Amino acid sequence: NTQGLLIRANQIGDIRIAFRPDLAGPSSIQYVIDVVEAAASKSDGNIHNGVKCSRCNLYRAEPKLLLQGVIAQHSISSNSVSLGPCPENLPPQSHCPEHDPNCGCHGPIMTKGMVGWAGGGKGPDFFLNTFDKPVDWWEHQHTVWGELDEESIRVVESAYDLPAHKTSMRMLDKPIEFSIELF
Repeated sequence: NTQGLLIRANQIGDIRIAFRPDLAGPSSIQYVIDVVEAAASKSDGNIHNGVKCSRCNLYRAEPKLLLQGVIAQHSISSNSVSLGPCPENLPPQSHCPEHDPNCGCHGPIMTKGMVGWAGGGKGPDFFLNTFDKPVDWWEHQHTVWGELDEESIRVVESAYDLPAHKTSMRMLDKPIEFSIELF
């Protein structure tokens, strides 16, 4: 029974993401599992022993807010569903942003340690939230598919000290490559 994703980033350490099927629904988690399995089959590796995928790196670090990256394997199609289930007592939004005309409920108001798809999308770009308070200005715009433990939050926060440059966002000078495995 697969419980989560382990990101092995030699530069900063291991990041454990426990899957949250109660927030994401099955397609987001299945996408992550498919990427790990495809990467393992390409490298004759084991899904429980760290495999490299074709596009797995962390590239954006906004101190005290988020670390963003991508998890993708060329042979795996994009995730097919971007919406998670609506939180209890929350009706779907009726006024959707231009970039997400069929919005509804992507997920809950994100809290520290939650992992979701970036940009209100369906992956492969994702981010790890480290903001100390609920991020209510993001509303319900991100499908949450995982959650970090306390040690993993500390590992993510250590990436904020790496050299970076500012465009409209704070991008790491050297993206952090990582391997992935299931636990």
